[in-house]
Amino acid sequence: MADYSLTVPAGTTRLVVETDPQTRPGFEYRLEAGSNTTIVIPVAKTAEITRSLILAGRGATVTCIGLAVLNGRDEALIHTLQRHDAPDTTSYLHFNSVLSGDSRLTYDGGIFVAPAARKTDAYQRNENLLLSEGADVRSKPALEILANDVRCTHGATVSAVDPDQLYYLTTRGISPDRAVSLIARGFIAKLLSRISDAGVRRTVEDITDRWL
Repeated sequence: MADYSLTVPAGTTRLVVETDPQTRPGFEYRLEAGSNTTIVIPVAKTAEITRSLILAGRGATVTCIGLAVLNGRDEALIHTLQRHDAPDTTSYLHFNSVLSGDSRLTYDGGIFVAPAARKTDAYQRNENLLLSEGADVRSKPALEILANDVRCTHGATVSAVDPDQLYYLTTRGISPDRAVSLIARGFIAKLLSRISDAGVRRTVEDITDRWL
């Protein structure tokens, strides 16, 4: 049972930015028929959070954009569940991380499709950028599909700073530390470009700029 919950009524549109998700470790979003919800989750310190996206009504749609920026000895455990209980529902989840120092991230993302949830379209992506040799990421996707005529896609990547990018920037007079920061900002900007509301996008950009 989640500590907190929010129901998005049928036929409505909702945009949620979780400014301090660590204060609500367990949160469930229940999405009724025909609703359209966008959720933005920035994480910047040691935390364990669980987010459940329950698509309970026909035609519900949810987009979830998550970002963790960790450093030092920060450690985050992120759990997400995209649960499709109704037909013709769509979920899109993209969770990225930027890690430096000896920080650690464990991400496990589940997609569940109930027998009645025909024509489900579920997407999950986890991309991680490591800025130091001591940083570490574990990504654990899981699928449970009990319906026919569905489309479910997931993927995960872990990468270090591209040495060619770093070389290009440093040969133009940019210090190595500044070059790494620019590369990290570019990685984050690509994710945040998926937020359609320009004001919200700038707000989240301002938050993440303070973390780097």
